[in-house]
Amino acid sequence: MLYPIRKNVRLSGGTVTLRAWPATVADAHLSDLLTLTVTLGTLRDEWANFQRSDLEPGVWAAFWRLVHASLEAGSPLPQPVTWDDRLKLLTAMWDLNDVEETAGKLMALTQRSARLLTRIQGQTTPPLTSSFSASSGRSRMPA
Repeated sequence: MLYPIRKNVRLSGGTVTLRAWPATVADAHLSDLLTLTVTLGTLRDEWANFQRSDLEPGVWAAFWRLVHASLEAGSPLPQPVTWDDRLKLLTAMWDLNDVEETAGKLMALTQRSARLLTRIQGQTTPPLTSSFSASSGRSRMPA
């Protein structure tokens, strides 16, 4: 499936052009993209039923970083940005980028992390002990 490269989005304060994220942007903002994918992806069908205050500030911080990474070079974001504008921006970013593929990557990373954590917890590490030398008054750590 081919994705568009640019999209004009009509906001309440004017029109803005968003572009698809190049690989460098997607890699640099992977945690932001994953935050949005996980948090907003599940809410996508019900966006209109939510308000800005329903989401944590960290989610909005990730959103704004991605919006600014998506703006066409030199294209300012028209102000003010309403709730409806946010939904339009989010929809445009979703359409321009393969966010569903990122959700799959997140699932794979989560599963790998869980397996690694299980493996680490299954290994027992001998406790670190120290001995105190009464003659010197100093602790000695075993080698």
